[in-house]
Amino acid sequence: MRSALVFVFAALALALPSAGSAAPPSNDDFASAADISLPFTATTDLEGSTTEVSEPQFCNFKTRSVWYRLAPSSTTPVTIDMSGSSPGVVMTLWRSFGGINNLSFEGCLFGGSTILNAQGGSIYYVQAGDSSGGSAFADLDVSAVPPPQNDAFADAKDVAALPYSDVVPMLAATVETDEPASFLGTAWWAYEASSSGPLLVQGSNCCGEVHVYTGNSLAALEEVAGTRSFDRLIFQAEAGTTYLLQVGHNGNVCCGGLLGLSLSEAPSISTAAMYSPFDPSSYDTVQFSAHVFDPAAFPIESVHWDFGDGGSADAFGPSHRYLADGDYIVTMTARMVDGRTGTSWTTVTVRTHDISITKLVVPQSAQAGKTKTITVEVRAARYDENVTVQLWRSIPGGYEPIGSSVQLVAARRQGTSFTFSYTFRPEDKAVGKVTFKAVASINGARDALPADNEVVALPTKVS
Repeated sequence: MRSALVFVFAALALALPSAGSAAPPSNDDFASAADISLPFTATTDLEGSTTEVSEPQFCNFKTRSVWYRLAPSSTTPVTIDMSGSSPGVVMTLWRSFGGINNLSFEGCLFGGSTILNAQGGSIYYVQAGDSSGGSAFADLDVSAVPPPQNDAFADAKDVAALPYSDVVPMLAATVETDEPASFLGTAWWAYEASSSGPLLVQGSNCCGEVHVYTGNSLAALEEVAGTRSFDRLIFQAEAGTTYLLQVGHNGNVCCGGLLGLSLSEAPSISTAAMYSPFDPSSYDTVQFSAHVFDPAAFPIESVHWDFGDGGSADAFGPSHRYLADGDYIVTMTARMVDGRTGTSWTTVTVRTHDISITKLVVPQSAQAGKTKTITVEVRAARYDENVTVQLWRSIPGGYEPIGSSVQLVAARRQGTSFTFSYTFRPEDKAVGKVTFKAVASINGARDALPADNEVVALPTKVS
C-alpha cells in the first residue's frame, strides 16, 4: 500500500510544473488551440510549452509549440504575419480534416507574412514553435485581406504614361452588378490614349485575364476588338479615347493572390531573311528561311517573299532558282495574327563560275632520268577566273602531288595553258608506267559544274 502511494505522488510530480519552471501556455496542445477571430493579435511565451506524441514535424523540428485555430464561415483571404516572433520560431499552416492525425500541410512560414485564401467551412491550424529551449515568443497577427483600391469601376486607377505596369492584391476583389465578362473578382484601370496605334495589354503575374472596353459606365461599356494570345491582347487605340482595362479571376488566383496588368505600345517585329547556299549559281535551287521574332509572342499569320526577279511565294521557307546571273533584292514580309508586320531585305548575288580542263597532254613514253613537258589547258566559261592547277602522278595505292601552278584564265577564250616539267623517276621505271592527273580549281569562288575539273591521262610507258 505504501509503495502504491509513493508511485501516485511521483506521477503527480512529473505531471505538474516543477518549482521555478513556467506553466505551459493555455494553447499548448492541439485540442486547446486558441481560436482566431479577425482581426487577431497574440503574443505567446513559448517557455513551458511542449509537443505532443503525435504532433507533426514539418518545416523544422520543434521541441515545443503552441496552436491557433481559424474556422471561417465564408471564404476569407487572410494575411498571416509572424514578423514580430523571436528568431528561430517557425509557423506551419495546416488544414484539418479531423484531429491532429488528419492534417493537410499548407505551408511554412519562417518569418514575415503570407496570404491564405481560407475556404469557408474549413478549419485551419497554425502551429508555432521552436527547439531552442530558451526564452522565445510567438507573435501572430491575422487580418482579412482588403479588396484592391481599384476594385470598383468608379475607382479605376489612371494609367499616366506608357509603358505601365501594376500589381494589386486580388484575393478579396469583388464583382459589381452589370460588370462585363464573368469573373469572381476584378480590378479596373483607365488609360486615355495620347496617340493612335496598336497597344499591348497583358496580365502580369499569372492566372489573370484582361479585357478592354470603352464607355463611361458599367452599363454602357463596349468591348474593344483585338487579337488575343494566351494572357496577351493587342488592340488598335485611337488618340483621345479613354480605355477601361479590366483584370479578373475565376477563383484560380495564384502568385500569392497578386494580379495586375502591363500596358505598352505593341512591339515591332524583328525579322531576317536568310538563304542558302550563300554563293548560288544559276544552276542552284536557293533555299530561303524566315527568321521572325515577336517580343509579344503572337503567332505568325503569313510570310510573303518577293525574290527580285518577278517570282514570289507565300511560305515560311520557300525555294527558288534564278535562271540568270545578277544581283537580286529579296523582300520578306512577315504578318502576325494581330496585323503587325515586319519586313527584311537581302541581296542574293548569283554568279555562275565555271572552268573546265579541255586538254591534258602527256608523253606516250619516256625514260627514267629524262625530263619532259606536261601541258594542262583550262577554259573559263563566263568570267575571268584565278585558277590553280595541281598535277599528280600515280604511285602504288593512289596519287601524290608533284606540282601546282596559278594563272588568270580569261573568259571565253580557246584556253590557257599550264605547263609543267617532270623528270621521270626510277620508281616509274620499276612499275613500267606512270599516270598523270590534273585537277583545276577556282580561287575564291565555287565552280558550279565541277565534274570537268579533273582529268586523268592515259598511262605513260617508262623504261
